[in-house]
Amino acid sequence: MRRSFTLSMLLPVAIAAFALLWLLWNFLPLSLPLKWLITLMGLAVAAGVLRSVWGRFATSASASETLLTDLPDGPVVLVMGKGLDALFGDKPVRKSATGSLHRIDSLASLRESVEQIWQHAPGQAGRLSVLFTCLPDQINDEGEFRAGIRSMRQLLGSLAEISGAALPLTVQCQLSGPTTPWFLNCGDITTLTDDEGNQQSIDDWQRQAGNIGHIPAIRQAAAFARHVILDELQKPDRLSPGIHPVALSLRLGAAALSQDSLWSEWLTRYAVMRYRTSIPDTMPARSFTEPLFAALAPLTFAVQGGRTARRVTGILLFCMLVAIACSVLNNRALIERTGMALQRWYAIPAESLAVRAAALSDLQQDALLLERWHRQGEPLRYGLGFYSGPRLWLTLQQAIDSYVPPSKQTPVAAPKIVRLDSMSLFDTGKSDLKASSTRMLVNSLVGIKARPGWLIVVSGHTDSTGSAQLNQTLSLQRAQAVRDWMRDTGDVPESCFAVQGYGADRPLESNDTPAGRAANRRVEISLVPQADACRMPDTTLSASQDDADEHLETE
Repeated sequence: MRRSFTLSMLLPVAIAAFALLWLLWNFLPLSLPLKWLITLMGLAVAAGVLRSVWGRFATSASASETLLTDLPDGPVVLVMGKGLDALFGDKPVRKSATGSLHRIDSLASLRESVEQIWQHAPGQAGRLSVLFTCLPDQINDEGEFRAGIRSMRQLLGSLAEISGAALPLTVQCQLSGPTTPWFLNCGDITTLTDDEGNQQSIDDWQRQAGNIGHIPAIRQAAAFARHVILDELQKPDRLSPGIHPVALSLRLGAAALSQDSLWSEWLTRYAVMRYRTSIPDTMPARSFTEPLFAALAPLTFAVQGGRTARRVTGILLFCMLVAIACSVLNNRALIERTGMALQRWYAIPAESLAVRAAALSDLQQDALLLERWHRQGEPLRYGLGFYSGPRLWLTLQQAIDSYVPPSKQTPVAAPKIVRLDSMSLFDTGKSDLKASSTRMLVNSLVGIKARPGWLIVVSGHTDSTGSAQLNQTLSLQRAQAVRDWMRDTGDVPESCFAVQGYGADRPLESNDTPAGRAANRRVEISLVPQADACRMPDTTLSASQDDADEHLETE
């Protein structure tokens, strides 16, 4: 029972809840606290629904399992109407090799049985059909009889809403008159079944002695069923559509005639016939069942789902449609926002430098965001096939590339990196400058001048010979030695320098050859722009000075 509950209720609720949460968290433009509030409320409601459904499910599971336990393959016919005692006796179910009949005593029981089967065994619901039996000899009020047929038709219409398809309906009618076999009409095919259940053709039956005289009574019985029973079933109204039975079974001679019954009045009015009241035949209405099962067999099929499946499908379809609509709206908003930024950019005059700089920053931020989405994937709220980010990014980039910065001053080109051979400056494994290195330093560092806003970076490098720790320490000490010489010789403040030792981590060439190792043993000196770097004592910079006049040279 727990497995049935999981498949029929818990799994559909979980799927529906996941779809709604997917829609809420990915597409709906709501604030984060509101999303959490809606999520918690939805989970609480779902838990309450499952708790209440579990109680009803547990009480009704045994009934549905009993109904479909040990049944033969084939149609499961729910029989309701008159004459059920003769058909079933004291047993609620009659089985045969090709199907089974189940006694239903009221419309409420019919609805309850069908709902239980659809809820607990939806795969078996395709075997269900309904058989309506009537005894016109025991009916005195035609209006009441027709009202009962309408109630049954309305119930079958509501059951079709539960299952998604109308249950096949067959009609069985037993009337008083000359004893005849069962006539089962299914479409254009009519079969006859005698008291022992043997089938025969209409022609063979008519040739038997005395049977030809029963034809008028049989025709009147068919007319009665067509104008009273079938007419009321097939006539639609505002509450339910019409129902067309798949088969009609008739038999005469199996019911006692009442002088004021509906069948007696029909015979008197339309056929000028009357049969004397007699004791009904002892044969119960059983021999027609095998032909009935044969007529219902093509309508028997395996199904899955039911009302719950349709509801879950509806929720999934609703979530998908809302997600598509939100994706369209989100992409439209993205296009409009980008278009407004571009219009603002092109509308700013060239002389409005501050405004153009702010607008350019906005364009660059939008372009960077679109570029990140291109690399990492766009958010789901823009997805589902409507994302137009690549086209927008290209348009933004074209606008950014069209920007020409104002040229009010000529920038001063930074000197190239100066590389000094360590072996020309130091002895092997030492960090003290050679006496002969002064001239080389003076000639090499002509382009390196201290200036405000520029940092003199001195970095030392070694080859891969020896341990990494010793190489890093030696490279740092050599860079400090060059820094100290430049500081002392040029009277440059120490704040203008940055000293780094990389050891063998940044080789220029391979350390596998002597020439490569010689090239890697070096000291590099370069200028790097840095705000407030190399500020000379007692020096105040003027905002109107050009870069070419702002630097302080030291000899």
